[in-house]
Amino acid sequence: MVELNSSFILNKILPRILKATVWGSLTILVVYYLPTILLSTDFIPVDYANTLLDFTLISVFFVVVGQLFAGTIIGCGFGIARAIVIMVYFFMVSGGGVFSVILPISDAVINFTFDISVIFLMIVSVSLFDIAKNLLEAITILFKKTNNRVKTSISFY
Repeated sequence: MVELNSSFILNKILPRILKATVWGSLTILVVYYLPTILLSTDFIPVDYANTLLDFTLISVFFVVVGQLFAGTIIGCGFGIARAIVIMVYFFMVSGGGVFSVILPISDAVINFTFDISVIFLMIVSVSLFDIAKNLLEAITILFKKTNNRVKTSISFY
C-alpha cells in the first residue's frame, strides 16, 4: 500500500493538480469564452447557448480528469469514455446528422436545415480512433507492468 508522504504529494500529486487546473482554464477560455467573444450574441441562436455551455462542461471535465489520471489505466478508461460521450453528444445535438436552426427575423421566421452527416461521420471516425488509441495505451501500460513484475521476480543473481 502506498503511504502518503510529503515527497509523494509534492512530486506526483501537486504537479498533476496544477497541470489539470491550467488545462481546465485554457479549455474554458478556448471552448466557451473565445466563441462568445468572437461571435456576437445575435449570431448564436438562443437554443444553442446552453448547448455550448454543456459542451464546455463536458470538455472541461474530461480534460481535468484526463490530466489527473494521465499515464494510468483509469486515464485510458476516461479517454474511452470521453470519445463515447462526444459521439453521443454530437448525435443528440445534431439530430443524427441533420442540423436545424430557426431564426426569428422581425415578422418572419426562417428555418435553416443542414445535412451535416459527413461532418458527423468525421467526428465518429476520430472518436473511434481515439478509443483504439486509448485501448492500445492501456494494453501498453499493462504489458509494461507485467513485464516489470516478471523481471523483478526472476533474478539469477
